Amino acid sequence: MKTSKELVIDLSAYEKKSLIRVLLVYLFSVYFFAVVVSFLFYQIQIKNLFETHQYKIEKVTSKISNQLIASHMLGDKSLLVCFEKEINACFADIAESKNYEIALYDINNTPINKGFDIDLEKSEHFFMQDEALYFIDDSVQMHLNIRYIVAKDVHINEKIRSIQIQVATGLALGIIFATIVGIFLARLFLAPIRSGVERLNNFIKDSTHELNTPISAILMSVGSLKNIDEKKRKRIELSAKRIASLYQNLCYMLMRDTQKLEPKKMVNIKHLVQERLQYVEDFMEIKKIKLFTNLVDKELFVAKESMIKLIDNLLSNAVKYSKINGSITIILSDAFLQVQDTGVGVKKEMHKKIFKRYQRSNATQGGFGIGLDIVLTVCKEHNFTLDLVSNENEGSIFSVYF
Repeated sequence: MKTSKELVIDLSAYEKKSLIRVLLVYLFSVYFFAVVVSFLFYQIQIKNLFETHQYKIEKVTSKISNQLIASHMLGDKSLLVCFEKEINACFADIAESKNYEIALYDINNTPINKGFDIDLEKSEHFFMQDEALYFIDDSVQMHLNIRYIVAKDVHINEKIRSIQIQVATGLALGIIFATIVGIFLARLFLAPIRSGVERLNNFIKDSTHELNTPISAILMSVGSLKNIDEKKRKRIELSAKRIASLYQNLCYMLMRDTQKLEPKKMVNIKHLVQERLQYVEDFMEIKKIKLFTNLVDKELFVAKESMIKLIDNLLSNAVKYSKINGSITIILSDAFLQVQDTGVGVKKEMHKKIFKRYQRSNATQGGFGIGLDIVLTVCKEHNFTLDLVSNENEGSIFSVYF
């Protein structure tokens, strides 16, 4: 683990997946909350904008109405003459009127001079239409033969867009800030866990390194043992092979978790299967398992060590769970590699679980539950499809489709 003021942490593949899952849950929650808050804030701002504009536009039409009523009461005809030119100019003394377009309608709902394309009989006097805000005022009460005063605000849409930009900008900045905080917090909380995992990994690395020499020594020495019962010698050899197989799986897991991926090359799968079968022959002989093979020449562009682990674990699994006097069938075609056994089988509810690390379908057979996890990982790394057909006490068929 590398640490500095910026808290730099080297993450394994599993840790990165965990970090991504936590981040996705956190970010989805924060984004959803931010969107809801932004939407509510936008609604409040729009409501306030409309209420403010309604008050202002109502104030203007009220002043115009008062001026029309006063002119009618005083018998002033100057406004009627003015209406033949420009309506807005007739109310230039009302300062706020310059912010609106004004139209007047007579008793027959006919516009005086010019009008707007709106429905004057609307139940709502304050409304939006064609990106403009309208207010219909009927307080003039037919003075000067005018029934309605209509004010139009054409600037409202610009203000709505301004609010939208402000809300969108705030939302974007909030999301960026939440994302940065989320990443920082996730890495911060992961630091002590990462430290513990690293200590465990270091222990496993040191242990596997120390195991390598004695395991190799045992395997080389077994063949030279003399004056010892053959049955006992065979038992020692098989036990040493099991330890060696576990050691190799642990080494592979460490290599994969630290993302030291093996380069790919063309590998003859038939030769590889035949070679790996030699390592399980003794185990099969003890359980009196019959072997049937149907192998075609097949080459694949793969990581050889990964394919060895895939084949070894499928064969080991088949031997381990096969019954005495059972059989194992291995089929290699252009499309797939298949390993069939007549063993104890796998319960339906365990079909997905057994591919997870440390999960076993049968606790009585021993093992650590890492073999099928390695098989699935190799399949994912090579874009293979792994399929299992099995029923309890009816054997299993593991198929790897290329």
